Amino acid sequence: MKLNILEILLTILLATASTGSFAQEYRDSILSLITPQTDPLTKAHYYCAIAREDANPDTVKFYAHKAMEVAGDDKLIKAEAYSYLGYMLYTEGAWERALQEYQYAYALAKGSNDSLLIAKIILNTGCILESLNQIPEAMENFKQAIGIFRQLDHTAWELWAYRQMCQMCTKSKLFFIAEKYCQEVMQISRTTGDPDHKLIAFISLAQMNSFKAETQQVDSIHRYLIRTLEACDSIQRIIDSTKCTSFDCRTILNESYVEKFKAYSINSFYNRRFRRQATDSAQKYLSMADQWYRTTGDSVQLVLIDLCWAWLYYAQGDYHKALDAATKLKITNYTDKYVKEHLYNLMANAYFKLGNYKEACLWQKKLYNFLNIKTEEAKLAQVTERLLSNRLDEFDTAEKKLKRENEALTSSVSDKQSKLLFAIIALCLSIFAIIVVCISVIRKRRVNKLLKINNLTLLQKQEEVIQQQGIITQQKEKVEQYNSMILQSIRYARHIQRMALPDAEEVKALFPDSFLSYMPKDIVSGDFYYVTQCGDFRIVVIADCTGHGVPGGFLSMFGISAIKEILSRQNDNVMPGAVLDSMREFIKDAFSGDSEIDETGDEVFSTADGMDMSVSAINLETREVRYAGAYHSAYLWSNGTISRLKGDRMPIGRHIKEDGPFTTITQTLKAGDMLYMMTDGIQGQMGGLSGTKFMTKRLLQFFSENASNPTEAQKERFETIMHDWMHNTMQVDDMTLMGIRIN
Repeated sequence: MKLNILEILLTILLATASTGSFAQEYRDSILSLITPQTDPLTKAHYYCAIAREDANPDTVKFYAHKAMEVAGDDKLIKAEAYSYLGYMLYTEGAWERALQEYQYAYALAKGSNDSLLIAKIILNTGCILESLNQIPEAMENFKQAIGIFRQLDHTAWELWAYRQMCQMCTKSKLFFIAEKYCQEVMQISRTTGDPDHKLIAFISLAQMNSFKAETQQVDSIHRYLIRTLEACDSIQRIIDSTKCTSFDCRTILNESYVEKFKAYSINSFYNRRFRRQATDSAQKYLSMADQWYRTTGDSVQLVLIDLCWAWLYYAQGDYHKALDAATKLKITNYTDKYVKEHLYNLMANAYFKLGNYKEACLWQKKLYNFLNIKTEEAKLAQVTERLLSNRLDEFDTAEKKLKRENEALTSSVSDKQSKLLFAIIALCLSIFAIIVVCISVIRKRRVNKLLKINNLTLLQKQEEVIQQQGIITQQKEKVEQYNSMILQSIRYARHIQRMALPDAEEVKALFPDSFLSYMPKDIVSGDFYYVTQCGDFRIVVIADCTGHGVPGGFLSMFGISAIKEILSRQNDNVMPGAVLDSMREFIKDAFSGDSEIDETGDEVFSTADGMDMSVSAINLETREVRYAGAYHSAYLWSNGTISRLKGDRMPIGRHIKEDGPFTTITQTLKAGDMLYMMTDGIQGQMGGLSGTKFMTKRLLQFFSENASNPTEAQKERFETIMHDWMHNTMQVDDMTLMGIRIN
């Protein structure tokens, strides 16, 4: 009678208990029931009740030990207390010690009739085996627990076990198996209609789809993110409608916040247009989940939350803060493999974004080594091997039984029947052997005949192949000869082009403190440069012609000749905008024949040949700089600040704005300032670990970090960076960069 009253009282208290501030009140309510007259067994039940409902690890351990002290010979209470100790060790990441505690609990509860406690112990043991990467053993535990829960008709725990199996298969990237168990959970929850069962089903669905989004191709990621958010919204609606505030409801709700964070974070990586909006939503839900898990003290979940914060900083573009958060994670041998994989991936990407390619490569190698420890195929093979082993054991048992029955039957047959049976068998075997020999002889003759026919056919085909090889060899020699002649012509064209360009001594004579990096894509280049002096002004021209290679080389030779002629006619007060105007008219006149008359009688030009160009006129005495650009911009570095000299958005050639003059920008510089002029092949070069463009942002970062260094050192550093950036990637365009220091 006493225990029945105790159970009723605990049920009433548990119905009102929640986490956080009420934990102390609940514990005090239980302890107030203990008096000096309370018998030890009842005390043990009280202590187990506190350990079961309290979220503080120290409190759980303390009352679990007290329950074992007063339980005496009651194995069930001790088994329950050991399971609480094991769960706390599991949440702290001490999985091997947690496994020992659950093994003690199972040994104590095994002989009892409390099937529910035994099934819970088996289920939690499976969770620990999963964390220890013992996937087949964990799968067996989950299945065994599900069988017991089903016998007890305990649907809630059966669903929870299915959820653990689904989560384990999802983390192991065995999505086909995970979908099977997720569908089982959804089917059961629809059958029962219980809101708590629906919560378990929807969180399983959300987690599986968010994991899929992390591993799928870009074109299918959006579909999985939508499924994740829909499942999380369903959880929110169920909890709002039922007004559920229990510990399990709050836990599932905050797990859904974590999945929403993952969905919005992944969306921010692949949808740059809404990146700010996505990261704001991700931060909102991560903050809500973080507040909950800080109150529960679940160290395993807190490590995951800290990793999520690091990923959020990365998604927001604060790579230094992401690295700081990642390096503060307490990673041990017990840390979840999912956390380790994402931590290594984050470190590699963050270092890459910061330009520290050496550290990025080290962390990328560490990630590859970690992922190669045990692949998904190996895990699946282990599960299959375990199932096949069980099935083979069944076959061996059946075979032994059949063998014993045959031996008993054989011993009952008389000697005469045995001799007759042996004679019949021998006769049948002899007839069968004769038939086999005859068939073998016939087949051998047919095979020999076919071989002769095939040999003749092969000889004919071999002669044809030899003749074709001779023809191919002759054609190959002709192609190689033509190719050699073409390459010789192109190399001589490069020599002519280089002769037309100013050499390094001419550049240094006009601009003593400067550097020029000239990197053609092919043998001849569509980029060209030119330097000269007009009065007190020293002129530098950087141009990028339409196309590259041989077509670009022809156009660049034409451009060099044109700019030389135009600059030779300039007076001492040279204006770069006027130079570009003259250059445009020169190009338009040169290509005036490339036109036709349309149906309305207007002249239409069929090509858009031309070039982008920038011209600077520098007076080193007064430090005055005049600049004009056609689809080109230059950059000035002064005392750590970079400013842009923006050119006009029209080319040297035919354009919709071709009647408008080019603008000349005039600016006075200080001693030590740097002027940079370049072609757009630098920003458009593909490379890096992710195969993206170099972009203007990285070029400006190079200027900021190197402008104060000597010009020759700047050139060497720039060419090293571009070489590392391209790595195994093909150069996509000609690249030219010139830097001039104003002294």
